[in-house]
Amino acid sequence: MAKRISVINFKGGVGKTTLAFQLAAGLVRFHSPAKVLVVDMDHQSSISILCLGPQEWNAKVKSNKTANEIFKPFIGQSPSMPGSDIVSATQLNPTHYKNLKVVPASLQLDDIEIELTASHHGNAISSEWNKRTLVCRWLEESGIDSEFDYIIFDCPPATKIVSQNAIAASHGYIIPVIPEAVMERGAPHLFQMVRTGIDSRLKALAALGTPRSMHVPDTKLAGVAITRIKTHGPANSGYTDDHTQHLASLQRFWKSYLVQPYIEDGTGISQALAEGVPVYDKGHTQNIGSRGLNGMYQRLTAALKTRIDAL
Repeated sequence: MAKRISVINFKGGVGKTTLAFQLAAGLVRFHSPAKVLVVDMDHQSSISILCLGPQEWNAKVKSNKTANEIFKPFIGQSPSMPGSDIVSATQLNPTHYKNLKVVPASLQLDDIEIELTASHHGNAISSEWNKRTLVCRWLEESGIDSEFDYIIFDCPPATKIVSQNAIAASHGYIIPVIPEAVMERGAPHLFQMVRTGIDSRLKALAALGTPRSMHVPDTKLAGVAITRIKTHGPANSGYTDDHTQHLASLQRFWKSYLVQPYIEDGTGISQALAEGVPVYDKGHTQNIGSRGLNGMYQRLTAALKTRIDAL
């Protein structure tokens, strides 16, 4: 059985997709023979395009080989659940990443979210359960879970039905945060929402719904990862005053949930993503290797792997 993990934050711009991409790539590259599946749950499709390249992503969208197909049976747009045919190889260097696969998303997933909200079938309670466990159903019926060691859901910046499907199927979740004031409020709210708003509701619905072996009743917080922290050499902390202040607050609140190392902000990360490669492939460059960004992500991957394995 795979360890299933959601990377989620309902605030955009916190490095969520970047973390999911580097984590998935780091697991297969540095922890062989790990097999990893990335499932894109975000209609923006950023991680899909990173894994496939724009041309191949567009081809998968046109041929309906996306995560959208998982949700279409419930809204009457498909007669049956998809199988493993929506799983694709990536365009990444096969020397390092042949064990990384992806289920891409498309822009239409946002329209499907709206349709899911409006659609109901039969008993209201069982309907609410069924629409929130479609990913669980797909994992069961396709047998995909047994083919991978890790399944990573890259969630949209929202906690609506598509994200709830990911949480329902996940053993744990990771919250990427930037040390800013909004994250001091937002991340604790998300933590509470998963526990009392999503997990608790799903457990109440489960009693009257179709049993799902892939449903995880208590999705645990695997860790809070600091991303894009701004450095300032002369400072005692090494970070800007504002980020130092908010980092201290995050440390006090999250304690052992906070995962090290903290990922520093740097143009090299966005440059690697623009080329469609993980930071590990750009260790020879000044903006990544000289800054040690590839090593930071490698150590963060190892730290997160330990926590995920323990779930």
